[in-house]
Amino acid sequence: MSNINFSIFQPRPLKILMVLLVICNTLFSQDKVEKETVEIPEPLMFDLVRGLGAKQGELEINALADLPLNDGPVRGVEWAPEIEYALFDGFAVELEFPMHDFELEAYKLAFQWTMGASKNNKFIHGIQVIGEQYIHDDILELNFLYVPAYRFNEVWSTIGLFGVMLESGADSPEKDYTILLNASVFANLNKHMVVGLEMNNTDPTFQKVDSNEMELLILPQMHYEWENGFSFQFGAGSSFYKGNADFSAVMRVIKTF
Repeated sequence: MSNINFSIFQPRPLKILMVLLVICNTLFSQDKVEKETVEIPEPLMFDLVRGLGAKQGELEINALADLPLNDGPVRGVEWAPEIEYALFDGFAVELEFPMHDFELEAYKLAFQWTMGASKNNKFIHGIQVIGEQYIHDDILELNFLYVPAYRFNEVWSTIGLFGVMLESGADSPEKDYTILLNASVFANLNKHMVVGLEMNNTDPTFQKVDSNEMELLILPQMHYEWENGFSFQFGAGSSFYKGNADFSAVMRVIKTF
């Protein structure tokens, strides 16, 4: 009986294993790409609870400041530290403490759920619910928002927040609701810098008892993000209401983990 050299067959299992590993790696890589988040910048004034499509465990701490450029002694400084956390993929919560000068004005709690994204990774949308309890007035605000966003290309993107704010409590005004309309457009200049224009019909940081009549905020802005998770956003614009105009400089400092 002739001797058969089995050594020529020994590499075959290894080759098959290597081929299977390459195929699996390709499949998993494709799956990972499909699940990537549609990257859309967040508006400066009316920001999100983390970005749409946030991944479980994402944590953000930030602080917003609205600095008056006219009637400063009357208006004071509106600012708010907040913390945001993604409990699950696509579901995040936020706790915010709105302040007027050095006085706590309210407690705010928000939830955001990302409903899904398009297969071409350009469109993404979600819903946001915000509850705010005033401290010095008997007012509870509930905000219900639909949040669609679209990325046109590597540079241009847009996002909107559309819904209604309802108020209840002994100190709530006769008109106890406000339609919420926010539209923003952004341009990614590079991987660190974004410029944009935000338009609101209400100032979400202005803590006061008002008539809930419509107003308009126009806020050009720029965002800059460093590699270490720190971000800085700045804008300057005007809020128009009842024939008056309030000018403000707005900034937000962000740290993500």
